[in-house]
Amino acid sequence: MPRKKGKGNKLARMSDEERARYLQHRAELELEAKRRKQQLIAAFTKNKLKREEAFSRLNTAKINEQWRFILRRIKCKELHENVEYLWKNFDRMMKTKDSIIQRLYNELDAADVDHRRLQEAHIQIMDFVFGKYKQRCTRLYESFVRERNHIVLNEVKELNEIRKNLEQRCEQVQSIIFEQDKQIENALMQTKIQNAVNTYSIVYLKEDSVSHLMQYTSNEIEKLWRQLNETITEYERNTRDKRKQYEYLKEQDDAHHADVAQYPRLHTQLQGAIKNLRQDTQALSEKREQTITELKDHIVRMGKKLQSLRQEFSMARMLDATQLKKLTIISASVLKELQRISEKGTMLLSLLKMCSNLEPFSLTVQRYTLRDTGSRRAFTSCMSEPFDKLEKFWEQYNYIKADNIFMRKECDKLSFENKQLRNTLRTYLITVSRTPAARPFASVIVS
Repeated sequence: MPRKKGKGNKLARMSDEERARYLQHRAELELEAKRRKQQLIAAFTKNKLKREEAFSRLNTAKINEQWRFILRRIKCKELHENVEYLWKNFDRMMKTKDSIIQRLYNELDAADVDHRRLQEAHIQIMDFVFGKYKQRCTRLYESFVRERNHIVLNEVKELNEIRKNLEQRCEQVQSIIFEQDKQIENALMQTKIQNAVNTYSIVYLKEDSVSHLMQYTSNEIEKLWRQLNETITEYERNTRDKRKQYEYLKEQDDAHHADVAQYPRLHTQLQGAIKNLRQDTQALSEKREQTITELKDHIVRMGKKLQSLRQEFSMARMLDATQLKKLTIISASVLKELQRISEKGTMLLSLLKMCSNLEPFSLTVQRYTLRDTGSRRAFTSCMSEPFDKLEKFWEQYNYIKADNIFMRKECDKLSFENKQLRNTLRTYLITVSRTPAARPFASVIVS
């Protein structure tokens, strides 16, 4: 059986130009294979990254869903506790509010009764004051009229008496003068009869007596006039206080008339105040009735709201119970699925250990590495520990897959080179067989 020729013999049989072309062609093929291998590795890593990103999004969504479920459960528990607390304290709050409303209503009734009593007492006091003032005014007016009439009557009577006394005294003086005139005339007649001779003496005596009489009468008149002036001054002095009292009483009368004129205005003001107070009491009573009706309506609304809250709470509790049942069923199925996945993972780990034990030494020494080590470190640093272990598994898987593809490509390339070499060798043999050879031709067996 002819032995196969090695690569060195094949290169030795080629010329320098063919050897250079062959080596250049081999280098280009190796570069192309290396480039394709790198492209395949990049495509596999990109697909792997996309798959891991999808898994990470799915796991994040599951974690968020579980976190929301936990938060909803905590919120439901808090709402349940709050509703229980409100349910326990609602009756007590309603009783306290009813007692407060009843107490306020009683206080309002008591205040209304007190206000009415005070209003009646105020009206009675005002009526009593008005009556007292009216009686006092009438008494003062009657006393003033009596004193005025008394003063007028007494003064007029005294003045008439003084006038009468003066007239009587004047008449007495006139009668005295008349009697003296008569006596003088009688004396003159007697003297004329007795002593006609001594007329001069008689005339002189007559003149003397007349002068004496005139002096006496003038003295008497002056005395009477002085007495009249004294009586008038004494009357004025005696009646000065009465006149002052009369003027004072007149001023008091004018003041009382002014006060009496002001009483109707005060009466109208007090009537207006009483009317305003009645309106205020009526408004307060209406407001009180309105507040009572509003409070009753509020109590009715609160009762309806409480009933609706009870219904909503019962419905929410039923919904929570159904959701809890569904979640328990789903959690059981999820636990089963996770248990199945964990069993599958343990199986994969055992297979990985078996495969790693069966791998050759060259594969265990040579590891698959990315060209961009920085991006690989950044990608592996943001992964958790179990995913990091899974990444090592996928690294080995990708390396083996890429090595298989590379070996297939190498096999295809070598088969193609073998075909080319066969064709070139066939053409070479044909050309050699056609030309005469100086040396004997050795048959070449191509496998």
